[in-house]
Amino acid sequence: MSISKQLKLLRERSALSQKKVATELGITQGAYSLIENGQNSITTEHLLTLSKLYSVPTDRILKGSHNSIMMSSSNGFVPLINVEARAGFIENRDNEQWMSTLDMFKLPGYEPAEGQKLFEVEGDSMMPTLMHGDILITQHADDLTEILDGSVAVIVTPKSVLTKRIKKDLANDAVILISDNSKYESISYELNNILEILVVRGKITSSLNVIDMDANKRVQHLESQVDKLQSDMSKLIEKISKIV
Repeated sequence: MSISKQLKLLRERSALSQKKVATELGITQGAYSLIENGQNSITTEHLLTLSKLYSVPTDRILKGSHNSIMMSSSNGFVPLINVEARAGFIENRDNEQWMSTLDMFKLPGYEPAEGQKLFEVEGDSMMPTLMHGDILITQHADDLTEILDGSVAVIVTPKSVLTKRIKKDLANDAVILISDNSKYESISYELNNILEILVVRGKITSSLNVIDMDANKRVQHLESQVDKLQSDMSKLIEKISKIV
């Protein structure tokens, strides 16, 4: 089936008018009609917009349903909640249609499981363990008692998404949230103010530890000087003991 026929089929299945779709694309109805009639080509920007509008992958539009791969959690894809999407995520955690608009990825080395999500780290409260921009691989936790104290987790509250270490305070129906960066104080959250806890299972980072070779040489030189000084002191103590 041609791209134009795919677009017409998807539009009719969604019960949308050509005018509505044209508005979403930022073009006139006449221009969109030419696309559906195969008289005008579709741009990459329009293709991405229509993919989100109909909640289908781009290859569904380009190749047809028989050759498409649906990017969804049921197919092992994991949604990425970046910094910009956090506010929307709090309101739409259980909205499958909203979640389907997010970028989806497959994770090499991780078996797909229900409740997996990717979160982008914001800020420096977990430095040096986590850096701004790191991507966290998380898993929904059903039972708080099974989370080990000291685990890093993403905590979703009605107002924010936090990344902290967790220490359980079950006696007070609360958790203590601890930052790895010492300039941030620990905070206590009552469990009834927490919507969801997702334990961090791994991370994807672009930050690498750079070794200062000159610094290593300086340390080695200092160590050799200390060893020589200790040797000289031992010899001096031995001479003094003989004189005494």
